[in-house]
Amino acid sequence: MSLRQVLLVYLDSGAAAGYDIVKGFQRTYGYLWNASYQQIYRDLGKLLEDGLVDCETKANGRRPARKVYRINPRGRAAMHQWLATPVRLPHVNDAFLVKLAAVHLLDRDAFIAELHEHQKAYRAVLVDLRRNLAFFDALPRAFLQRKAYGIYLTLKRGIQVVDTWLEWAEEVEAFLLNVPLEAPTQEEVAMFNRLLMSDQVPL
Repeated sequence: MSLRQVLLVYLDSGAAAGYDIVKGFQRTYGYLWNASYQQIYRDLGKLLEDGLVDCETKANGRRPARKVYRINPRGRAAMHQWLATPVRLPHVNDAFLVKLAAVHLLDRDAFIAELHEHQKAYRAVLVDLRRNLAFFDALPRAFLQRKAYGIYLTLKRGIQVVDTWLEWAEEVEAFLLNVPLEAPTQEEVAMFNRLLMSDQVPL
């Protein structure tokens, strides 16, 4: 899966100018798919080159002209083909977790400061997610269930993920503040790796 498929799904809800797509994408799918403004504009250009979207330039008063993108039949067919294809389990590449695994090699105070920055960022994300959830909660129930419940469920999942991370971060901080750390010896590393590879449970 790539950003292209996510953009096609987003554009299926209606045509929009490039700037509005960027802002709307961040609002609607930002918690599901991480993409910068540059990446969104780049992939819109690729979708246009590949003939999956159409683009119309519209006057915008004294401001620069607006490029309005619209999914076309070819793009909609590509979108449905992707939607019908089973997705693989997501892979986790989390540099922060790698640092935590090697915390005995780090400056503890610096890592705690980094943890606090992550907590601050996740709390800000949580505020946005809950604001969005409140919007969906205010929708007529019939409309929500028939037209937007998938988005509603993804929002709830996003909130669960962030809530769980913040709860876990409290345990991490307690560990960092209260448990003395020291690097293992080469012999201990060798023993650990030997047990890990053999699937033996240490007694």
